[in-house]
Amino acid sequence: MKKTRPTTAKKAASAANRPDVYQLVTDRIVAALEGGIIPWRKPWNAVYGLPRNYATGKAYTGINAFLLHFSGALPFFLTFKQALALGGNVRKGAKGHPVVYYNVSVRENQQTGQEEKMPFLKYYTVFSVEDIENIDFNLPEVVQRAHTPLAAAEGIVSGWEGRPAIQHLHQRAYYAPALDVVNMPEPATFTSAEGYYATLFHELTHSTGHASRLDRPDLTAGEGKQSGSYAREELTAEMGASFLCAAAGLNTEQTETNAVAYIQTWLERLKNDKKLVLQAASKAQRAAKLILGTPDEDPEEPTPAQLPVLVEEDETAREYAAAEKSWLMAA
Repeated sequence: MKKTRPTTAKKAASAANRPDVYQLVTDRIVAALEGGIIPWRKPWNAVYGLPRNYATGKAYTGINAFLLHFSGALPFFLTFKQALALGGNVRKGAKGHPVVYYNVSVRENQQTGQEEKMPFLKYYTVFSVEDIENIDFNLPEVVQRAHTPLAAAEGIVSGWEGRPAIQHLHQRAYYAPALDVVNMPEPATFTSAEGYYATLFHELTHSTGHASRLDRPDLTAGEGKQSGSYAREELTAEMGASFLCAAAGLNTEQTETNAVAYIQTWLERLKNDKKLVLQAASKAQRAAKLILGTPDEDPEEPTPAQLPVLVEEDETAREYAAAEKSWLMAA
C-alpha cells in the first residue's frame, strides 16, 4: 500500500504541539529567579567539577551546566538508553533533566534550488546516577587537598595574562571599554572578601567582550539600560562571575541577597527574550575559559546511542515517556 504524506494541516498541528525548547528553558530559569533563587550560582560540584555524562566522560557545558545544577545531585548523568545498555534502569518515578543542543537541518530552496541550512534547538533527557538502579557505578576518587578560596581567586586574576588594567580610583565598580580598564572600590569597603572577588569577576567578564578579546557587540552597543543588549551583557557577566567563583571555590551566600535584587531589575526583559538565557550561558562559558586559560573541552553532544528511543516493552516505553517530560513539571 502506497504511503501518503501527512497533510499540511497535520504538519502544522504537529509543529504547534512541538515544545519550544528556548521557551521551556527560559521558563525554568525565570521561575527560579522569581522564587529568589539564582540558578547559576555554584554551577558545578566543588568536588567533582562540571557535570558529565557517565558513559562518555564528557562534560556538559554552557546552559546545560546550569540546567543540570538544578538537580542538586551527583554531577554524573546517563540517558534512558545508556542506562539500559549498561544493564541498569531508571528508578520508577525519577525525574529527568534536560540537555539542550543545536542541530542543523538542510533543505532545498524551492526558488533558487540551493541548499539552505537552518539551525534549531532540540533537547533530550538525562538522569542522575542517583536515580539509576542495578549499576555499580565507579565514580572518580575524591582527592582531598588544602584549598584557600581567596588565594585561588587572586590567582585567577593575576594568572590571566591578557587582563585589563585594574584600578581603585573611585568607589564604583565598572569596566570602561574605551580605556580597557576595570575600576573597583577599595577592597576594605566590601563587607566580605568574597563580595569583592565576585564583583571583580563580574567586571572582568565584561572585559572579555573587548574587541581585542572575544569582541561581544552587546558590550559596546550603547543602547541604554532598558535595551536587550544591556540585559544580555549583564546576564553574561553574572553567569561568567558565577563560573569563576565556582572555580575559586568561593562561598557567595553572603552576596546572594543583593544579587537577587539586582537581577529582579531586568527580569522582565528575560521573559521577553526566550533566547537570552542560552546565548548568555554560552558567552559566559567562553569568557570564563578565556580568563582561566583553560582549553576548550569537547562538549557532550548526543549520539545515536544517547538520543531517546522508545524500546519495545510497553511498560518500559510508558516509563520512558513519563520520564522524558518529567523535567517540564519541575519548574
